[in-house]
Amino acid sequence: MSQSLAGKEVMVTGASAGIGKASVIALTAAGAQVLATGRRQAELDALVRHCGAGQVRTLSGDLNDAGFVDELAAAASDVDIMVNNAGILTYAPLMDMEFDDVEAMFRTNVLASYRITHAIAKAMAARRRGHIIVMTSIAAREVYRLGVIYCATKHALSAIARGLRIELQGQGVRVSEIAPGMVDTDIRATSTHPAVVEAVKNRKFTALTAEEIAEAVVYAAQSDDNCCTDLIELRPRSSAQN
Repeated sequence: MSQSLAGKEVMVTGASAGIGKASVIALTAAGAQVLATGRRQAELDALVRHCGAGQVRTLSGDLNDAGFVDELAAAASDVDIMVNNAGILTYAPLMDMEFDDVEAMFRTNVLASYRITHAIAKAMAARRRGHIIVMTSIAAREVYRLGVIYCATKHALSAIARGLRIELQGQGVRVSEIAPGMVDTDIRATSTHPAVVEAVKNRKFTALTAEEIAEAVVYAAQSDDNCCTDLIELRPRSSAQN
């Protein structure tokens, strides 16, 4: 039996675009009050106008900034649900990857993600209630050409999610993992390697939408307290690998 999100406080990271933005819209439509965070204040302001100031409050900043994470954790200390969504990616053949891009993906997708999740998880554990929803990827369980480093970061994030689930289950905190396949968002805009451009152009399936992933976020968020929605995988039709 699903539970209502009316009166629930939710924090969504990476909320200024893509899956994060769609999740905020879907969660507020389901009745939740949302703290939306991201790096771009103008986009967050637009989200408030779309959803309503009574439904969404914002705090902009970079999760790689430890000082901002402390500020955000304080602002979100009482949230019932955290949607850990922020991430970046650069696709390229492994041997053509620039080290700066490798470092940036691990710093944002793993270290920054862990830092804010750890802070929120401690507050939830102290209250003995809460729900953490971690956005990983199908890449968390596969390794594919052009996305090796991204896969590695999502493998790491998935391991953290599973470890948190084990550690926190006795303290009333649930941890869900949502693992989408390819989604059409602006996150791939920095992947300009010719091999990547060619691969996207020749794909034989229609990518998922951010709104479809947001539906899974709401489903997980609405699950009953005794229902542990551990993992939701979503793939575009016809995209399964042999």
